[in-house]
Amino acid sequence: MVVVECTPNIKKIGEAKSVDDGYLVCTVNSFISDKLKPYDFAKGDDYHSYTRYSVVMDNCINNVKNNDPVVETQKLLKGEYGFMCQYDDEPDFETIWSSIFDLSNLMIYRAEGDPRRKKFITDKRLHNIVIGRKDAEK
Repeated sequence: MVVVECTPNIKKIGEAKSVDDGYLVCTVNSFISDKLKPYDFAKGDDYHSYTRYSVVMDNCINNVKNNDPVVETQKLLKGEYGFMCQYDDEPDFETIWSSIFDLSNLMIYRAEGDPRRKKFITDKRLHNIVIGRKDAEK
């Protein structure tokens, strides 16, 4: 897993961060790498992207390792560990969806709307695609 940040002329490939016995990939809608920060023309008007990035990185490393990662990630997206999707003061801006991809179990969990008000539903498409592919190979 990698994160690719790019402009028309430059790309920066960010490797997954090693976290205990797994890896973590996070991206937001602004440049994180120092190499591409000079191309951030939003000049901070990016709906708190770096704050959200920091909340994810800090809390995934600290809270997920001893608890259920899906439950902890739902709490994270609901804003229980810091600012994430709480755009109450932003006119005409809201969270459309939040997704969790559990690659160990091939499951997707998504909240269609603000995760503080919408329940996460289980989406089995990833599981069905991979298991269906394995069944077809037999």
